[in-house]
Amino acid sequence: MSQSMSGLRRQHLFVPTLVASVITLTLSTQATGGGFALVEHGASGLGNAYAGAAAVSADGSTAWFNAAGITELGERKVSVAAHLISSSTEFTNRGTTLEVANLGGGDISGPDTASAGTNTALPNFYYTAPINDEWFYGLSIGVPFGSSSEYDRDWVGRYTTVDSSINVIDFNPSFAWRMSDTVRIGFGVSVQLLSATLGSAVDSGAACLAVYSNPAINDPEACLEPGVELVPGFQPNDGYGEIDGDSTGFGFNLGALFLPREGTKVGLAFRSGVDHELDGTGEFDTNENLRVLLDEVGSNLLTNSDATAEVTLPPTIQLSAAQQIGDKWQVLGDITWTGWSSFDELRVVYENEDQPDTVSIQDWEDVFRYSLGVNYDLSPAVRLRGGVAFDEEAIPGPERRTARIPGNDRTWVSFGLGYQVGKSLSFDVGYAHLFLEETAIDNQNLESAGGSVVRGSYDSSVDIFSAQLNWEFY
Repeated sequence: MSQSMSGLRRQHLFVPTLVASVITLTLSTQATGGGFALVEHGASGLGNAYAGAAAVSADGSTAWFNAAGITELGERKVSVAAHLISSSTEFTNRGTTLEVANLGGGDISGPDTASAGTNTALPNFYYTAPINDEWFYGLSIGVPFGSSSEYDRDWVGRYTTVDSSINVIDFNPSFAWRMSDTVRIGFGVSVQLLSATLGSAVDSGAACLAVYSNPAINDPEACLEPGVELVPGFQPNDGYGEIDGDSTGFGFNLGALFLPREGTKVGLAFRSGVDHELDGTGEFDTNENLRVLLDEVGSNLLTNSDATAEVTLPPTIQLSAAQQIGDKWQVLGDITWTGWSSFDELRVVYENEDQPDTVSIQDWEDVFRYSLGVNYDLSPAVRLRGGVAFDEEAIPGPERRTARIPGNDRTWVSFGLGYQVGKSLSFDVGYAHLFLEETAIDNQNLESAGGSVVRGSYDSSVDIFSAQLNWEFY
């Protein structure tokens, strides 16, 4: 067999689609906003489907939605919230196949259905306080992006993903200025800590055939000899790989709150995009027969390696309004724009020179989220909340949808309750159900020399349960 790898290095060899999926370090299966955004920043807002969130100034969570709103909170306050996100995600196979460069397609062994639902807990922490009569400051800590997915290792899309998790923790100190009786402004900075882990199966047969069919070697029969028998798409021959990566990024936020007349509030807030460069480590558990054959031609494919990937988390613009009607009713509205169009591709660069850069085209789109809500004060101590929202998906269609994030447009229905226990203590609870239509996937991520063509449909829904405690200090 030829020992030369010069021809192989000039090609996008079939690094099984684990390698293609590495570049999706920032993706996960079921987020609750467009793309992989999370909007859970307080239980009081959840009860209204986050309608009016940049205008209401109900508690410490306003430090996240609109820093200008902390001018309305008076004395020092601490709010602590927790959210349980329970997603149901059921995949039905409708023609998933394996494609190997220059060798055509083939079947993939595995069941025709799979489940990727998860239960995820998210925390929030807020602290706000006055500096003097005009200046105020706050701190918000939350998770603006992330979720997780977990499929069985034998499912038909295992070469694109098995395990995924993403967490972005945002530390956001902010300041606000009471400019006048009708205008407040706020500003802050974000320090984001991003961590991600993903794992995918390695198709040993497809990898071997792609390498050994290259003209520099031209010996594909070596993959199928007795005792080796590396057949593409055959799960017992699979290897496995896992990537861990992390990054620190910085951004800023600006906000304004207008009070044109008594009972009316209008909030406008901007959050910048945040650039991340992930430093990761890939660990591969390679089929023994495949490793022997790769070593024979001097290939370092599927060996442990450092890797980097760049991604920009999107900017947002939020316009909210809150209108008091009489003594008991308040009507809320919100429009939020998220700039996902900057997410056009992901590229991973490997320290291992035998492993070429991998590119995945995303072509995501800017999206809007629309919400309406209402509050009703049942008594001085009890507030009832309700809300609906429509949340657009940034993924442009089935061809760009992935098994890591098979999202679709979401319709929210939310309910909640706030209770004032005493002068200094209150709590909020909320619930939301998210409806998603059946979602098609026809992902042909073949920018590398081969991969799975995942075809099928997803049936998904999400339930969110939230609780929050608020303390005021005099």
